[in-house]
Amino acid sequence: MLACAAGSAGAEERTIRVGVYQNAPKIFIDADGRADGIMVDLLRKIAAAEHWQLAFVQCEWSACMEAVEQGNIDLLPDVAWSVERNRVLDFHNIPALHSWSQVYRHPRVPIASIMDLDGRKVAVMGDSIQQAYLDNFLLQFGVQAQLVSVSSIDAGFDLVNTRKADVVVASKYAGDIYANRHALVETPIAFLPVRLFYSAPKGRGGSTLAAIDRHLEAWQRSADSPYFAVLQQWQRKTLLARTPSWVRWTAGAIAAALAIALLLAFWLRRQVALKTRALVDSQQRLSTILDSVDSLIYIKDANYRYQYVNRAACEFYGTGCDQILGKSDDELFDPSTAAGIRSTDRTVIEQGTRIVAEEISSSTRADHPTFLSTKIPLCREDGSVYGLCGIATDISERKKDEESTRIAATVFQSQQGMFVTGPDRLMLDVNDAYAAMSGTPARALVGQPPPKVSLEAGGDDAWDKLWELVGTRGIWQGDVWTHDSKGTPYPAWLTITAVRDAEGRITNFVGTQADMTRQKMAQDEIMQLANFDALTGLPNRRLLLERLEHCLSVYNRSKQAVALLFLDLDNFKDLNDTRGHEVGDQLLKQVAQRLRDCIREGDTVARLGGDEFVILLEGIGETEQLAAAHAATVGWHIIEVIGKPFSIGGGSHHATCSIGAALRLDADTDSDELMKRGDLAMYEAKRDGRNTLRFFHDNMAFDVTYRIALEIELREALTRSEFMLHYQPQVDGSGKVTGVEALLRWNHSSRGVVGPAVFVPIAEASGLIVQLGGWVLRSACEQLAAWASVPALAHLTMAVNVSARQFRQQDFVAVTLATINASGARPDLLKLELTESLLIDNVEATIDKMQQLKQHGIGFALDDFGTGYSSLSYLKLLPLNQLKIDRSFVRDVLIDPNDASIARSIVALGQALGLEIIAEGVETEAQRAFLAEIGCDSCQGYLFGRPMEVAQFETTIPQAQPGG
Repeated sequence: MLACAAGSAGAEERTIRVGVYQNAPKIFIDADGRADGIMVDLLRKIAAAEHWQLAFVQCEWSACMEAVEQGNIDLLPDVAWSVERNRVLDFHNIPALHSWSQVYRHPRVPIASIMDLDGRKVAVMGDSIQQAYLDNFLLQFGVQAQLVSVSSIDAGFDLVNTRKADVVVASKYAGDIYANRHALVETPIAFLPVRLFYSAPKGRGGSTLAAIDRHLEAWQRSADSPYFAVLQQWQRKTLLARTPSWVRWTAGAIAAALAIALLLAFWLRRQVALKTRALVDSQQRLSTILDSVDSLIYIKDANYRYQYVNRAACEFYGTGCDQILGKSDDELFDPSTAAGIRSTDRTVIEQGTRIVAEEISSSTRADHPTFLSTKIPLCREDGSVYGLCGIATDISERKKDEESTRIAATVFQSQQGMFVTGPDRLMLDVNDAYAAMSGTPARALVGQPPPKVSLEAGGDDAWDKLWELVGTRGIWQGDVWTHDSKGTPYPAWLTITAVRDAEGRITNFVGTQADMTRQKMAQDEIMQLANFDALTGLPNRRLLLERLEHCLSVYNRSKQAVALLFLDLDNFKDLNDTRGHEVGDQLLKQVAQRLRDCIREGDTVARLGGDEFVILLEGIGETEQLAAAHAATVGWHIIEVIGKPFSIGGGSHHATCSIGAALRLDADTDSDELMKRGDLAMYEAKRDGRNTLRFFHDNMAFDVTYRIALEIELREALTRSEFMLHYQPQVDGSGKVTGVEALLRWNHSSRGVVGPAVFVPIAEASGLIVQLGGWVLRSACEQLAAWASVPALAHLTMAVNVSARQFRQQDFVAVTLATINASGARPDLLKLELTESLLIDNVEATIDKMQQLKQHGIGFALDDFGTGYSSLSYLKLLPLNQLKIDRSFVRDVLIDPNDASIARSIVALGQALGLEIIAEGVETEAQRAFLAEIGCDSCQGYLFGRPMEVAQFETTIPQAQPGG
């Protein structure tokens, strides 16, 4: 797999500019002016595999950092990761090397611990992680040392060599070489273990860093890889470089001492008892020191068996020392962990090299700790290796902290605005998104309180109240209004969280803020469309019903009658057909304005759709005579006003209207019944010759008789199984059938096939819709289960309409799940279509039922969206999968700008909420193209197939599929 990746990369040969600064042996320019070092050799190996051309650019450390940040070089090796650098640079994931910082001293400067640095001059690389860490490190110990910044490691060692500084700080790799060159001495002070990476300009080196990760991941798993070959090569070089000349003098001194020892053998015998006792004391002191160290310290022989372990090692293994000594790692670890340890041990024993590496214990403890292990060969006088000494420090928490810091840094620079304050509520840090929202640079916000927020537009500053709530509850979130630096207000969603220490004291406040301007505008636009007619600006059916319900509740207290006037323009269709919809729209707008002028301020004029208007008259008298007289006066006045000429389309047009009036004089008549009576009266006016007014009267009750008769036939039809389902395909953007909608038909014994528009309203009113809906759901699920065995149809989803009354049944969830289980259908292929009437009341119960079914995989679509009540505050809470654009908007979407605007708004809202969009009633290719252009690819309509019986569907649809 790696070979394939390398080969692919090689197809696109490119040149990579690599920064090089002096930090031997990891990276430096050698005497011949060539780039050299561990990191350079590793990069050359990777470049050879990836077919890169490397162009090395020599620079000092600070200049190299500036160049990579500005993109003047493509890659900078030997960079330690930090939060600050991660903001301006990109890093790969797998460390190339591990190192730590070591302190080196002049031979005449006694330094045994960190406390000895008090009052000393410490040379350290300027603008480095070492300098920042050491400054804080010394402060924690109360040590006052003078840090001397240098531009290179060599310069730091020169300062100590010339006594202009007392000690110098360097990475262990480079320090050992320079210490030998300048005759300096390594101190016991070591700190800041780091992981070293190759870095690239922010957002520009993704493919390069990914290639480096691929090779490092593969090579670090194999001891025979180019990675370990480079390390072994440089370990031999640095070992030779570190061998000081005084070793030979030391050896001579030892030989001389040995000769003297022979001469003084007799005297030594006399001292042996004292020396033995001193040796025992020394061993005890050494054992006490080693047992006080938290790191695991152990010694192994050449056969990789433990010869010594300290207290920390025994505690780690969870046993006594006698249970560890003499055993190998194969007896203490799982095979994978033991093999990894043996690989590095073998390198130390067989090659006599010192190794520093991370090791993970995968079975000794459940938390799989990670150790930074240093392994040193133990050599005899002839140079042969007889064992190794290992020091393993548990760095699990540090690695978790580093990872958490990296994740936090990434999250902090997200698209949402974020800020952090201290307990004094002054901002300590803000991210770029928050600075952009406020219109103020981040540095100018630091040290300032957050900008004013209010809980409503133009309200007072609410921060005091919010701080109090967060201090009490720990978190607050909600809608607020704030402003940018220019004073421009905008809505936002704000979350404030209190951060507490172990003792419960608040140490910080963390805030996230999202700009809700676009969502607020979309919500306002949809609210306008949901409550008002887009063409005339009049209230629509939903707002009319809301006001009517209010009037009826007022009547129950005041006994003031209410009247509805149903108005329909006569022969309006002829105008549309002869002069076009644009002229028809002009007439509707002028009619709407004239109707407004005919009513009182408290009355309502609404447009139901097409050329139908309804006038709601409130408080028109306590008796039938008074109410009827008032309604008749208003109605005949409207007929007179509408009869006056209209100036439209560049000419004059005469129109008439028919009005039906219905009075509400008792508490038993609800809003639905009142609407039906007004509608019946209006059609009575049509039948009586148009351009007239008719009141509802009991002689119109024959419609009720018809409804009762049809209800009886419905009940009989349920027992005789006269119902059947037709299936209409639903397609995606490529024309592929992805699902169907199950549509109910009544195969009446005498009337033939009856559509749902005739009998469903009666079923709703009588309560039969619950039983009828249960039959539809059961039949649809059984069909789904049957199609599961047909490869061409097994993927189809099934949309089933559920009435509001059926959904509100207490046992709806249980009945639905039982139906699915009994049929054997896949619940994730079932989609229940709900109407907007479910959002009128008890929304919480609706959401709860939907969520219960959602947990079983059942999907939900909101049917006929935009024609009824749409509470956007609840819409975002509903666990919907899909919005369905009503056919009334699709029909004229190409010729009616209002319908086109509504369609666009619905698609935008659905996309903002992460919902699928499907349009119904698509009959032409032009309609489908328009819907696809605005982002609605899924469609349903005659263009793709009429509703058909199952047999016809099963033979027609598979053949019509693209490629079928």
